[in-house]
Amino acid sequence: MHLILIPLMSALLGWLIAWLFIKLLFAPWNNSLQNFIQNLQIESIVPASSSSAQFEAILPLIDDKFDEFFKEKLGEKMPMISMFIGDKTVTQLKAIFLEELQLIFPIVLNQYLTNSKDDFANNLSSKWRFVLEPLLLKATRKYRIIAFTIGLIWGIITLLVIHLS
Repeated sequence: MHLILIPLMSALLGWLIAWLFIKLLFAPWNNSLQNFIQNLQIESIVPASSSSAQFEAILPLIDDKFDEFFKEKLGEKMPMISMFIGDKTVTQLKAIFLEELQLIFPIVLNQYLTNSKDDFANNLSSKWRFVLEPLLLKATRKYRIIAFTIGLIWGIITLLVIHLS
């Protein structure tokens, strides 16, 4: 009976180590994950050239929204101005706004991502832990089973070495 305990204990130890690793990532006294996220450089994830391409991809949507704004919403909010704005003026205003947006989009996107990253890092243990920890435990289930199996094999090998010597 005690012979089966050695492989079982080493298997459980392997599983426990893998499980404990995930739990330690979100421990309130362990700020390593939070520090990693705070030190993450957003520019390396979303470079300026990429944000220009992203802007080009959403340009038709922005154009449609500006069209809707100038032709419908501006007239509802400020009826006097809508009387003086025709299609030619709308086209000119859209061109000016799009040009300005193209200049400020990378800056706005970078600031938004930086603020989001900081908010995520600051609320990691209080807000995001309850979302991420179960997901990570589920995602690493296979690895914990592998750790259990390796521990079991290690325990059997240890048992064999002890009894063969």
